[in-house]
Amino acid sequence: MKPCKRIEIVIEEPMAPKLVELLRDMGLRGYTTVPNIGGEGDRGVRRADELAGDSSNTLFIIACQDAKLVGELVEQVRPLLHRSGGICLVSDAQWVVH
Repeated sequence: MKPCKRIEIVIEEPMAPKLVELLRDMGLRGYTTVPNIGGEGDRGVRRADELAGDSSNTLFIIACQDAKLVGELVEQVRPLLHRSGGICLVSDAQWVVH
């Protein structure tokens, strides 16, 4: 196993393509998305069962070993979250090498 940072970003569904573009521009090509998630936060309830997806969120899960990139990503994501809501969590993790 290799130590890494696990980055979880919950963002409004319409902002997901912008986040994908940001990840690609930074060279972070490995990520997992879970679309249509719901929950409740400081901006109210987000339903996961809307037909258009305008009221739901997408979860991005990213593993990164480069601390500098993690810091850059957090700073790049902050304006998106400020504009549309959501959350960004960074935690220590172990990457299982296969």
